[in-house]
Amino acid sequence: MAAKEFNCNKIKRTFWNFTMKDRVEDGTVVERGKKLIVRMPQKGVFEAIKDLENQEEGQENVDAIYDLLAAVLKNNMGKVKVTREELYDYDIEECMEILKEYIAFTDELKTNPN
Repeated sequence: MAAKEFNCNKIKRTFWNFTMKDRVEDGTVVERGKKLIVRMPQKGVFEAIKDLENQEEGQENVDAIYDLLAAVLKNNMGKVKVTREELYDYDIEECMEILKEYIAFTDELKTNPN
């Protein structure tokens, strides 16, 4: 009987490319938005996403949204630090739209047979 090997280091991975907002002071761009290559969510983030999806419209916890967005974005290939406080420059609509797009990305992978 032949032994078959499975190597986790050779699993094909899919990533989500994301560009943060430019930092603007006095109407001038002082720093271009950081480009992040975000990984698929790990267990804790995945569960937080599901909890957010299961909440009723208008019942979202603002702190939980910022915490979740920070957790999603700091799970990036370049190990760029993204803090909740740094995300306070984003309004709640922007945060929800970013999370909506990330969720669509993860859902797309679930339905893709390859």
